[in-house]
Amino acid sequence: MKKIFSLFLICMLAFSTLSNMIVSAESRSTGTLTIHKFEQSKDLKTTTEGNGKEGQTVPEGAKPLEGVTFEIKRIESFEKISNDGTVIKEKAKPVKDAAMTKVTNTEGEAVFTNLPLGRYEVKAIKGPEHIELDMTTFIVDIPMTSTNGKELNYDVHIYPKNETKRGSVEFVKKGEGGKVLKDAEFHLFKKNKDGTSTQVKTPSSLVTGEDGKIRVDSLEYGDYYYFIEHKAPTDYLTSKEERPFSIKESGKVVKLDDIKNYKEPTITKSINNGSKVAGINKETDYTYDIKTLLPEDIQSYKKYVVTDILDDRLEIEGQPIVMVDGKKVEDGSVKVVVEGQKVTATIEDFSKINGKELHLQITAQIKGDTQAGIEIPNVASLDFTNKDDVSSEKDGKPSNEVVVTPTVGNIKIEKVDGKDKTLKLEGAKFQLQDKKGNVIKVNGKEMNDITDANGIITWNEIPYGEYQIVETEAPKYKDKDGAVEHYQKLRDPIDITIDEKHQKIELQVENNKSGWIIPATGGMGTILFTVTGLLLMMTAALIFFRKKPVKNS
Repeated sequence: MKKIFSLFLICMLAFSTLSNMIVSAESRSTGTLTIHKFEQSKDLKTTTEGNGKEGQTVPEGAKPLEGVTFEIKRIESFEKISNDGTVIKEKAKPVKDAAMTKVTNTEGEAVFTNLPLGRYEVKAIKGPEHIELDMTTFIVDIPMTSTNGKELNYDVHIYPKNETKRGSVEFVKKGEGGKVLKDAEFHLFKKNKDGTSTQVKTPSSLVTGEDGKIRVDSLEYGDYYYFIEHKAPTDYLTSKEERPFSIKESGKVVKLDDIKNYKEPTITKSINNGSKVAGINKETDYTYDIKTLLPEDIQSYKKYVVTDILDDRLEIEGQPIVMVDGKKVEDGSVKVVVEGQKVTATIEDFSKINGKELHLQITAQIKGDTQAGIEIPNVASLDFTNKDDVSSEKDGKPSNEVVVTPTVGNIKIEKVDGKDKTLKLEGAKFQLQDKKGNVIKVNGKEMNDITDANGIITWNEIPYGEYQIVETEAPKYKDKDGAVEHYQKLRDPIDITIDEKHQKIELQVENNKSGWIIPATGGMGTILFTVTGLLLMMTAALIFFRKKPVKNS
């Protein structure tokens, strides 16, 4: 009997202890709330619903967010917990507890401990500027009932999300005269806190279209974004100007001022203000005309130099001149220097340059001892640096090539008998004269020659121009009696022109055996003599026939 009583007491003590354990497990007076804060893009979706437990799945790419301040405040207290673990809500009592705040740490966590059981209002009240802070108030119960309604979680974990602020930026690329420019390519950068820059990856290349516009969407919150032009449109210089902007609000489009490009300076060269290729008489003035298109921003340039180096076969005549829009520059804003065969025109005072075209004109001659017919090429160059330190090529931007050729006219005279053209006449004297009757000299020698045994005179390296060939003495011949006579000498000069289309002149000149001095074959003089002779013959015949004998009556 005593053993049975002892066993009964042991069982009673055991049940008493178990009862205390159950009550202890079901009736914790405090709990904890851990808020896990992550930063994520708008397109990142949460894959699971919150269950209040630790270790919930967060979207891939979400980052812990430090510096978010959360405020919690108990609004109801729970008075009693049922034995099956569910809250008896009708026993909840409204309370007005003081609010508590915590700031998320580097792991994005804000932990509230020793929280009295009850219902809490939770909201974010402050956060980093770069996120779109969701300040909506939500309710959390401590403890939280499980989804099956049978378990209580006193250590609640929640994962509210916040989206990064994102906005857009756009601008229009324009050129001189307000023209929109296509095919300008840009890179986008974001400056880091340490002063370095990181290029922003974009879905496609940032190239302006027909409307000259570039737009970039979904840019994260931040300062010191800027565009750098990577490639300029055709005929324009790249701009190295940084265009900073900031994304401060979600959904807002930041519109930058138009980004302007200025045209690249051009340089062209011509001969006598128009030709690219020309035959030039030796020791005769001609001009090299070098023109550059001045950009609209020329007054902000740092360097602008036109250079021309002439061939040693050429000689510079006088001082080269500079004009801007056709007006000679005389205010010292452009300095012209001649050093041997080198001519430079340097802008010294950009503030005085107002115009669209700079024109350097150099007067030159081909030296007299230069071989005729050999091309002499020439190229000028432009060396410039603008305000963005964008420069021309290392050796300057070259002009087109121009070519002068010392003129190479040739004249061949063949003297033949008027009746027998196979008979070549030696000893005829001819001169090459200008239109004023002056004998032409080539390389110091007068063009005054005598036909050879083949009846030929050849004159070479004759400059382009208009000339006349004059016979000064006719050739000789022997008549049937053996007497020496002269052929008829040309009365009129033979006019010729030597130019690019008529570089080689070949003439066959006939002479007739007569004592008369007659004009050249086919000339007006020949016709005049023929007509006069016929008139004389007709007059004589008329007199003869009218003169009849008189009969005596």
